[in-house]
Amino acid sequence: MTSLRHRIEDVREVADTLMHTGAILRLSVQAMSDACERGVAVAFTRDKGTFTIMAEGEFITSGGRAMSHPGWIVDIDHVPAWQRDRWVEPMQAGIHGPGYFNDSHPLMQRFGGRAPEYGRTMICADGQLVAWAGIFVDSRRPFRDAERAQLAAICARLAEPLRISALLARGELARTLSSRQKEILSRVAMGWTNKRIAKDLDISAATVKTLLERMYRRSGCGNRAALVAWTGRFS
Repeated sequence: MTSLRHRIEDVREVADTLMHTGAILRLSVQAMSDACERGVAVAFTRDKGTFTIMAEGEFITSGGRAMSHPGWIVDIDHVPAWQRDRWVEPMQAGIHGPGYFNDSHPLMQRFGGRAPEYGRTMICADGQLVAWAGIFVDSRRPFRDAERAQLAAICARLAEPLRISALLARGELARTLSSRQKEILSRVAMGWTNKRIAKDLDISAATVKTLLERMYRRSGCGNRAALVAWTGRFS
């Protein structure tokens, strides 16, 4: 029975993570960064013409318009089958050249005005892009074979979690908070400690801590201020 309870709790934790793209994006960026520490890792999900983008572990934008990007080479509503859910290096594959990165592209400045080399995975559902994860490196030091192998393996493992998380978010499930979580967050926003929140709500401080940790996992936030700001976007 104890083993079953542990397994159920494991499933709950997995569900909590999948229901919030922030946590999945952060894990994706971290995994790619670990495989290639010299690179700039980026991950995003797409929903109704907008992107939620994370780079190097920090949100760049959430809900920002993105379909106006002039440089899309691939039709992201009908991604070619050979490019779906796998590691691809677009420049090496001949999909586009260095001109894809114009002078105003932020990564051009990061790499000293040179177009970077990069690899990515395009996560699809019914042929349509729903999520993207990739990493950019200095073109003077292209990917090594060992890095390619590790990044390809990571992309294969990321495909299903990213796809599920992106599709759950489209159904607004990722934005749902319980009444108890909302009560706790309203008090966190006022600067209350866990102990004070627990006393006010007549629950244990351990329960407050557990619920907050669950929300941290869901959102991908690293502190109380960021958590309050994140949940404020959905109120």
